[in-house]
Amino acid sequence: MDTPNVPSTYYTPAPASDLWSCRQPTAVSGRYEGFQGNPGPIGSALDLRLDIDARGNVESPVMNKVSGDFYSTRFVKVAGVNQLVKTYVESWIVDTPFVTFTDTDVHIVGTVRYWKGTHPATTVDIVVSWSHGAVTGAVATFTSGGILGRPYACSYRSEAFRDMNLELDYCTSVDIEPKVPVYNSHAHTNRPADLPNRTITIESSYTDAGIAVTIDPVHTVIDDTAAGFASWNVGELHDAMETSFGKYNSGWPAWNMWGIQAGIFDTAGVGGIMFDAAAGFGGAGRGPDRQGFAVFRNHSWFTNLVSNPVTQDQAWAMRHFLYTWVHEAGHAFNFLHAWDKARPDSLSWMNYDWKYDQRNGTDSFWGNFRFRFDDDELLHMRHGDRASVIMGGDPWASGGHLESPAGAMTVSGPGSDVELTLSAKDHFDYMEPVSIEFRLRNTTDVPVMVDGRLDPRYGNTTVYIQKPNGTVVLHESVVCFYGLPEMVTLAPAPVGDDDGSDRFSQLVQLVYGVEGFAFDAPGQYLVRAVYSTDGIVQASNTLPLRVGFPVTREEDRFAPEFFTREVGLTLAFEGSMSPYLERGLNALTEAAERFGGEPLGVKAATAVAQSVGDDFYRRKDEKMVKHHSADPQRALALTDAGLAGYQQSAGAASNLAYRGLVELRTELHAKSDNSAAAKSEVETLAKDLGTRGANPTVLAQVKELIPSTPAARSRRAAPRKAAKKSSDG
Repeated sequence: MDTPNVPSTYYTPAPASDLWSCRQPTAVSGRYEGFQGNPGPIGSALDLRLDIDARGNVESPVMNKVSGDFYSTRFVKVAGVNQLVKTYVESWIVDTPFVTFTDTDVHIVGTVRYWKGTHPATTVDIVVSWSHGAVTGAVATFTSGGILGRPYACSYRSEAFRDMNLELDYCTSVDIEPKVPVYNSHAHTNRPADLPNRTITIESSYTDAGIAVTIDPVHTVIDDTAAGFASWNVGELHDAMETSFGKYNSGWPAWNMWGIQAGIFDTAGVGGIMFDAAAGFGGAGRGPDRQGFAVFRNHSWFTNLVSNPVTQDQAWAMRHFLYTWVHEAGHAFNFLHAWDKARPDSLSWMNYDWKYDQRNGTDSFWGNFRFRFDDDELLHMRHGDRASVIMGGDPWASGGHLESPAGAMTVSGPGSDVELTLSAKDHFDYMEPVSIEFRLRNTTDVPVMVDGRLDPRYGNTTVYIQKPNGTVVLHESVVCFYGLPEMVTLAPAPVGDDDGSDRFSQLVQLVYGVEGFAFDAPGQYLVRAVYSTDGIVQASNTLPLRVGFPVTREEDRFAPEFFTREVGLTLAFEGSMSPYLERGLNALTEAAERFGGEPLGVKAATAVAQSVGDDFYRRKDEKMVKHHSADPQRALALTDAGLAGYQQSAGAASNLAYRGLVELRTELHAKSDNSAAAKSEVETLAKDLGTRGANPTVLAQVKELIPSTPAARSRRAAPRKAAKKSSDG
């Protein structure tokens, strides 16, 4: 039958004599399960979600949608014993259901839209009945291609649309109360005037969204007291997830998530991180994805964190503690940040409070935020294609509502006081990791403050790549850092002599993202970025670059070993000694040896040096132990050829890469107690950059790289911060 374009609800009364027996339940919305044609369990099964009336949650709007998942069920004999196997088939949604309530039931009809594949025109007719205030069940009948199917008899299961298990592990150093956030919505005075007074937790936040989260009451404590272990890097977090998240890894995808409360991240400004990396099932590179995240308890946000806040500072800390947990877990449901979905003014867990305030005024986010996901996110979480929602399903950012905006490669953002420019050499060898210079420049006659975190992993820049086949993809980092801005002052645009103080540059590696290798095919690419922060929204130029074809048979044969997830993650993590990524490190080591002196060999050697040149800790018997001791001499030897190549290069295009390598080698020399060698390489760098026309600001910054002590501290002695670099060109 035809259905209206908008959801509609009608009501038909029952005779007065039947009013008691026909007393309607508080809500019929929620999840139903049943089988087709019989009570089961063999045949076709249906997981049905009705979202047509209020379920009683304070901040849980009705979406007026109906959706479901089909499964096939059968018995299989395993070791002589019959076992019931339930296999997922596909998902569907009714966008505009037509709803009619009576005193005895509710009748729902609508047109079915399947998320994938080709299907004949399909409608569904659903009747939910009740008695004495309790739902007695739902019957769903599908008509496909004009053929009426056998009905599904479904029982009511829960007011939640989906269920999820959350395992939380803690490091010894931060295994302290409060272990999970418990926030009173009125504890802080900066809030909506009509916000209900209630207690909000991780579980209640997701209950509002229609997700029943069960936190495992038993948590693993990981001893992180090993001497020298002061901060975490991405590789160690990934390895810890591989090792620790074993309780639910019997099969993927699954509604399971793992979170760890750790001390502090290598980059001290990062308060939370979601890493979209494989774990558990068969080792790295073979799934699943988007199911691990970390919160860093020793971040400055949580300095005033106590179990029962009484001051405004304590309330702020608890509120941010809650926000960080819910935000990072949200990424595992396939949520990008609000601004990456063209919704920078969304009042959602997935926005950043400070980014919202930059656009809408100080304290405006918390003054309007109602502790909920926005409507589009609720639609995805409750009714999206199961494969793009469930942990370990489709890759991060694969949900249909997360597609990049139409024309992202051609439509420029609004003008601003800051210019964003992308630059790189115009040709990259096949398999050579691609790095691009992101440069901000002040175009005004007054100083401008900007957030200098230009790598997409920090959320300030959104990068679009047009592939040689013409498709445009959003390049999303495999890690997502949530942390404090790192402000840089851009001096006014110069009138006379140009000292470079009006600009700021960073070299950003775009080799690997959640969709895989960004530049894995020969041909012409177009790259564009949008910088959005501090009230600035500025699109970059469109940067063309070309990836060459394999020059030799050796390159062509090596490509399958290089284009693996293990290699990609090792590059994205800036090195890792995790056994789960050993295959990637071995391939990069082979590339460094086989293609020494070539760009691929130089960059592969640098990644290996980053791995072997630093300590690496991993969990063993509930304790973090040193798995690998830094080998600075080997790391230096690996990068000798690359240093020589950069020193002999005459072009300015390699200046940032040259400088970055010298910074790495300076740290390695310091670990080897050879400050004289570090000083010599820094002085040579300054001389070379001066000859190539680098501005005075850059040369002054380069001289600061000279170690001030005979043996500079290892990264493990104190968290490092992202280096701030002005333009080298």
